[in-house]
Amino acid sequence: MRERKADTFFLSIHMIAFVVVSAAIILAVNIQQRNQALHEAAEKTRILLEHNLAIHTYFSKQLKPRIFDLTDKTRESSYFDPTWMSSTYAVREIDKNYRGNTGHSYYYKECAVNARSPENEADELEKAFIEGLKEDPSRTDQSLVRHLNGELFFVHMRRGESMEQSCLRCHSKPAAAPAGLVERYGVQRSFQRTTGELVSAISIRIPLGEAYKAANMFSLKLSLLLIVILGLTFTLQHFIIHRMFLQPLTSIRNRVMAVLGDEMKLGESITPESVSSEVNDLTRAYNEMSLKLHKEREGLVAQVNLRTVELTEKVAELQSALAQVKRLEGIIPICGYCKQIRDDQESWHQLEAYISDHSDALFSHGLCPECLEKEMAKV
Repeated sequence: MRERKADTFFLSIHMIAFVVVSAAIILAVNIQQRNQALHEAAEKTRILLEHNLAIHTYFSKQLKPRIFDLTDKTRESSYFDPTWMSSTYAVREIDKNYRGNTGHSYYYKECAVNARSPENEADELEKAFIEGLKEDPSRTDQSLVRHLNGELFFVHMRRGESMEQSCLRCHSKPAAAPAGLVERYGVQRSFQRTTGELVSAISIRIPLGEAYKAANMFSLKLSLLLIVILGLTFTLQHFIIHRMFLQPLTSIRNRVMAVLGDEMKLGESITPESVSSEVNDLTRAYNEMSLKLHKEREGLVAQVNLRTVELTEKVAELQSALAQVKRLEGIIPICGYCKQIRDDQESWHQLEAYISDHSDALFSHGLCPECLEKEMAKV
């Protein structure tokens, strides 16, 4: 198994964990901000829709009937003025003024296929929605996110008006419509309608580009903040690990290496320096072990010295005995008649004296039975 430094290992694990968690946080925040942007876009859509429908209701239920009553006697049958006779026209113009005054960049259209005003003509997306409404009468609205003309929008479309009997005067045949209307819009646009026919939809588009850009910018700032935090935590963690663990462990290692190089250093203590009780316990355990080993070593040295002295004495005794045994080895010159022995200096010695000088043997004299018998016979 490959060895690694503890601080490098822990810092690497910390960095990987921090990066993974930070990436998850940044991604979650970015997604949350985008979802929040979608929620706000949907809320803006709801407010616009309710606001403009309220204008429609006011025009259709209050303003138009009152003005019709006031002008009924003086108004010519060919007269047409969309500023008060068309709620769709009024909503469109009010919306233009509002966007011009506020600078808001949303899109609002009461669209139709073959709309009376070209400004209200449905585009391809809106036409597809209207056709879908005709095929499925239970469908009322649709929300989606689309790239349109290179920009990202939250798009909401809602079912609009169906043709009522009271509206056919202006939408059935050009001859039945006010001359002023035909003169203004022509004989082709928004005629030949039938009762109950779905003729329009409301289309609202809220731009998401700025909101998403803000979300990305916030994510970038959050990333930079997390990088700074990562650097600070790295520095702090490195200091804590070094101060609490690595420095005391290095002291213990250096002391062990010193003992391995010089056994006389065994028994020397290390002062606990860590703020970690566990590391200090390890240091104290090392000190106790070192002192105990020192005492045992001293005891062993004393025993070895004592045994060495004893063995030296024994060796000397054995060597002395061995030397004496060696003197009696080999060929010893002895007289065949008187049994005296000649030494290295050509001197002759009695057998008993020679052996006594060259060994620890002593002699006691007596007569064997055979000699005793011979001597007694002489007497």
